[in-house]
Amino acid sequence: MKDTIVAVATSTASKAGVNIVRLSGNTAKEIADGIFSSKSIKNKEMVPNMMYLGYIKGENFTEQALCVYFKQPRSYTGEDVVEFHCHGGQGVANAVLRLCVEKGARPAEAGEFTKRAFLNGKINLAQAEGIMDIINAQSESEIMQSFKQLSGEISKGIYQMQDKLIKAIAGLEVRLDYPEETEDEPDYPYRETLEEVIESIDKLLQGAKLTKTISEGVNVAIAGLPNVGKSSLLNGLIMADRAIVTEYEGTTRDVIKEQIEIDGIKFNILDTAGIRKSDNVIENIGIEKSHEAIKAADIVIFVMDLSKPCASEEEKIESMLEGKKVLRVANKKDIAKYPRKKAIEIKANPPREIEEVKKELLKMAGKEEIYNSAVITRERHIAALRAAKEHIEKALTDFGNVPPECSLIDIREGYNELAKITGDDISESIIEEVFSTFCVGK
Repeated sequence: MKDTIVAVATSTASKAGVNIVRLSGNTAKEIADGIFSSKSIKNKEMVPNMMYLGYIKGENFTEQALCVYFKQPRSYTGEDVVEFHCHGGQGVANAVLRLCVEKGARPAEAGEFTKRAFLNGKINLAQAEGIMDIINAQSESEIMQSFKQLSGEISKGIYQMQDKLIKAIAGLEVRLDYPEETEDEPDYPYRETLEEVIESIDKLLQGAKLTKTISEGVNVAIAGLPNVGKSSLLNGLIMADRAIVTEYEGTTRDVIKEQIEIDGIKFNILDTAGIRKSDNVIENIGIEKSHEAIKAADIVIFVMDLSKPCASEEEKIESMLEGKKVLRVANKKDIAKYPRKKAIEIKANPPREIEEVKKELLKMAGKEEIYNSAVITRERHIAALRAAKEHIEKALTDFGNVPPECSLIDIREGYNELAKITGDDISESIIEEVFSTFCVGK
């Protein structure tokens, strides 16, 4: 890593007010001194972390820009880093980039700045992946979990498990080296240690069940008889006239899909056709799609009509929902005649009491757990945790029944699987795979 790298750290895909060109490496400041000048800089001595206004001069252009110098090791990469904050536009950024290359820098590879931060010990591998997850985040819950990964909250738990395994390994190594002195040593401390690690892994894997909710959103199907207000409820949830609402039954003939974000959590709302017997071929196709949407949904909002008595068809829908998470909503509160048990009463058109429906959706989606705990969201991490648990469970089962060296093998393998998450003692191929997904300039 002796060479100096350079890249545009901002997107040039569209016109922007500012673009940033970033340098990192041993000659970053030397290159900056050769192309940037400012009246505020005396004798080429830029004060670290101070922004200077000046000029970048190339052979065929001059650009007024801001420049900031981050002195190693107190920089993003752990190396000397210089950033030029230029006017927006692809032409300006590329001109400054070419000038830096002419002065000795080389174009950075995808994710190379963050890779250098990892290799220089500024962050671990899980934190590096958290940076990429923040960049790709599309909801507040994704941002929150990505930040927890970046800040080391997940890594902290992994390191604690590794420390426990290291102590167990060290103790068993002593047994091997000094069998006579340790023959009366009890087994239960080692068993307790392995059980504690397994319990910690189980907690992380349990939380990982929320990964789909965080990354893809919660699939919610709105179901019920025709003309009970399903489309009005959809319009109320998304606060737009997305679905046609009329007094006639069978208006909705297909599944209407909309995505909303409630308190930072994504919900994929599916408004389905009213379920009933029909002689209309097109309507029957829509009803069949309603059945499919209900089966695939994480949550079903079962809408009922307070102005009409409970019918046998309503009971049939209820039986379809067995085993599903169901939120019962009773519509037409303003003309209610026949109350429904265990249902939130609302008036969907115009929308009233819709906030109560949103609160219950958030509760059923696991909002409290998502925001109050660190959730493993990367499949690579989940796979490593499962493999670690398998090895440690085998060591625990075999403990006392096999020679200590056999248990040691499984405990070490468990430790190595956990190390894959943080990047300790990890193969170069995995490092390359992780950073290949980053954008150039990060």
